[in-house]
Amino acid sequence: ANMNAPSRADIILVGSSTMRVPYEQVFDSKPGEMFVQQCMGAIAGHAGGGLFVSLEFAVARFSPKVLVVVGHTGDEVVRAALQQVSGDKLPSKSLRHVLDQVVPSCMKAIRDAGSASVLETTGGRKLKVQRMATELNALYTIEQLLIHSSIIRDAVKNRGLELHAAVLDPTTGKVDFVGQHPLVKEILARD
Repeated sequence: ANMNAPSRADIILVGSSTMRVPYEQVFDSKPGEMFVQQCMGAIAGHAGGGLFVSLEFAVARFSPKVLVVVGHTGDEVVRAALQQVSGDKLPSKSLRHVLDQVVPSCMKAIRDAGSASVLETTGGRKLKVQRMATELNALYTIEQLLIHSSIIRDAVKNRGLELHAAVLDPTTGKVDFVGQHPLVKEILARD
């Protein structure tokens, strides 16, 4: 392989660094077929931060066709954010910085899950909320990229970049593709 050949990948994947299996293996891709950015909670960070500008650089430099944000159902960051929403004591400032970006998705998941039905166990409801929070967090990450990055908005509008969310079950290896953010057109129309 020519190590000096220019890099090119059609897919950028943002995934949680708490995932124990390489994403290339999960998606059955060869090394170099996709760029993978792993971070706690599969978040893009804040506008202007290192994770955020790293994604902007990759989109601007490599013109991928797809950017996929993959959450996984066992993500410890989502679990910690759910505990935070449920009243756990505040963690350190650095942990709060990450959790604060996941908390909105957790609050919505708890609200949307409603109260447990008669046939639903407490454990079953917790799994349902964790799954919903993971999916919503992936969508929220996409939303933040669209709202705060003119580079990514431009790539979506003018170069056909698609932003997709997915949820991985690490116990089975199954990936559920959620699709694009349901408000992409509305967010892009704000410009």
